[in-house]
Amino acid sequence: MKHFGSLSQISVFSKIAELGSLSAAARELNLTPSAVSKSLAQLEERLGVLLVKRSTRSLTLTEHGQIILERANAIIADVENTLDIARQFGRPEGSLRVTSSIAFGCKQASVLISQYLNLYPKVDVNLALEDRRVNLAEEKYDVALRITSDTNTLYAARKLATIRWIYCASADYLGAHDPVRCPADIAGQACLVYPQMTRDNRWSFIKGDSVSQVQVKARLSSNSSLALLEAALAGQGIACLPAYLVAEHIVRQRLKIVLPAYHSDVQHTLYAMYYRSKYANPLVRSFIDFLVGEFGDSSPWERILEQAGQ
Repeated sequence: MKHFGSLSQISVFSKIAELGSLSAAARELNLTPSAVSKSLAQLEERLGVLLVKRSTRSLTLTEHGQIILERANAIIADVENTLDIARQFGRPEGSLRVTSSIAFGCKQASVLISQYLNLYPKVDVNLALEDRRVNLAEEKYDVALRITSDTNTLYAARKLATIRWIYCASADYLGAHDPVRCPADIAGQACLVYPQMTRDNRWSFIKGDSVSQVQVKARLSSNSSLALLEAALAGQGIACLPAYLVAEHIVRQRLKIVLPAYHSDVQHTLYAMYYRSKYANPLVRSFIDFLVGEFGDSSPWERILEQAGQ
């Protein structure tokens, strides 16, 4: 009878190929290097082909190894999906890896995740905050909370909310400077500038069908909306910031909306992005469904503004 490799041997081979090293695979799998080497040798013997070419400095897959790796990864994915489907009969449990931008993660995602964890005590979440666009597959994230104006077709994208930007400043700043009654008055003000929200150093204001573009003088320019928020609260100038950051401060009157009859011509969308195949995982599905339910027709921060008459 022909003996084929066990699932554990296939998993070890897949990890060796992924990391390009027997010792790295051993560390990742919490095995000894000799156990990993023995597992690979047994799999090669059972299949009757050489899967890996080893030298003192490198490790490469043979042609047979490349073919077997594709099938191995498919087998492992099938097993994981089968286990995920089996878990659907109970409440979600396990570890969920989520990534978000720093500002949104600090202000909103952490709050939403806390609410989710209260519902599912057997779930733990790893929340990574970084402003770069991560690759979900390479970095093994389950869900990305991404604010963008376009989507990546590699991923499924559930729209959660429209992100509007608000012109605002502290009462202290506004009281100490010339009044702002129309967009043209912005030109003489100290501005706190997020570069992505300017076009040729201009801010755009929309009122009905009318669009006004105003040259702004940057008292402070930063790629961090959190830094600009702190500067606005400290009375350093007028800022254009996302509603999810400033809603609470506006309601508590730490900031005031500048030119409330106007709005920025730039809008973004908040998406929950994930691989379509991941949605079979009840853990991923429960988290995304929770987010969709929390946002509903409007985001939590927009509801706060609406209730305050803003």
